[in-house]
Amino acid sequence: MGTKKAGRSSRAAAGGIWVDRSVPGDRELTAMGRRLELAAQQAEIEAKAAARRHYLRMQAWVLIGVAALIVLTILALVLGLWVNAINRDFATELARTMLPILLGALATIVGAFFGMGANINPNSEDAGRAFVIGRRHRRQQR
Repeated sequence: MGTKKAGRSSRAAAGGIWVDRSVPGDRELTAMGRRLELAAQQAEIEAKAAARRHYLRMQAWVLIGVAALIVLTILALVLGLWVNAINRDFATELARTMLPILLGALATIVGAFFGMGANINPNSEDAGRAFVIGRRHRRQQR
């Protein structure tokens, strides 16, 4: 009983040499490795959830911005006609010029965020493969 059992942990000896007294398959080391692995998995899950929340917030703000541009354009045209600030022919030409451009921008943005632009979505399963064209892609589909 007078002798003290050597510790199971690793430590530096007096001469600066690292001494590892743990046995292979040490339960403490295995448990610590498993805890670190679980912590890494949890951090990855949280990072993916944060990326998804950011992506959805970004979608909402872009759609709100484009819709606001369209509404403000129509409002400016209607208000300009109402207060006789602009000529009716000029308002008609302005609407014919600007509204298709704004609607095209809206369609492009909606397509990029919700459709073919899946390569910009970090959580998409087919990220980066949305625009693959050619024989190689057709062979993979068979």
